[in-house]
Order: sequence, then C-alpha cells, then structure tokens
Amino acid sequence: MVNNKRLCVNCNIPMRTTMTSYKGIELEALQCPKCQEKIFTEDLAKKAIAKLEARRVETEYLKNPIKIGHSWGLTFPKEVARFFQLENPKTKLKLHPHPEQGKIEILIA
Repeated sequence: MVNNKRLCVNCNIPMRTTMTSYKGIELEALQCPKCQEKIFTEDLAKKAIAKLEARRVETEYLKNPIKIGHSWGLTFPKEVARFFQLENPKTKLKLHPHPEQGKIEILIA
C-alpha cells in the first residue's frame, strides 16, 4: 500500500506501509520500496506505544472484593492503575452490571 503523504528523504519516492516486529509485537511503519529505509511517523509511533503499553496489562487478574464499611471495593494492580490513569482524581469509572452474563463492565468516563 502506497502512502502518498510521505516521501522518502533519500529517494524522494512515496513510502509504503509495512509491518515490523519489535519485542514480539507487529507494528506498522513506512518503508521506502527502493532503499528499504523504515520510519515511524508521530501517529504510527503513538499507535506503537499504545500497543506496547496494552500488552503490559493484558494479563487477567483474579481479585476478591473487599468490604469497606457497608460497601464493597476492588483493588487494581499498579500497572493497570497507571495505564488507565486511575491516580488522576478527575478519572471517573462507570459501572454497567450485566447480571444475565454474570459480569460487571467498568468503563473510564
């Protein structure tokens, strides 16, 4: 696939979208079909960083709810709290119970 927005700085021809591997993750990059130079645009770099960060929190966590007064709470692992910026006092969570499926969905508001 040709990306008409970017020209190779060496060859001055349109770069093509390609995939490259980093730490076992396939990432999108731009590559010159002539000199094979690969680059990441700012948008591609942001996507790559998001993929790498998401991989860190892919693990499934088994947690037990804890009683806090007359309510129930749940603790989050540090890497999940950082990834979803739960330390920020302006972060709000929306709870969507799905009793028929036996699950509670938590969304960042």
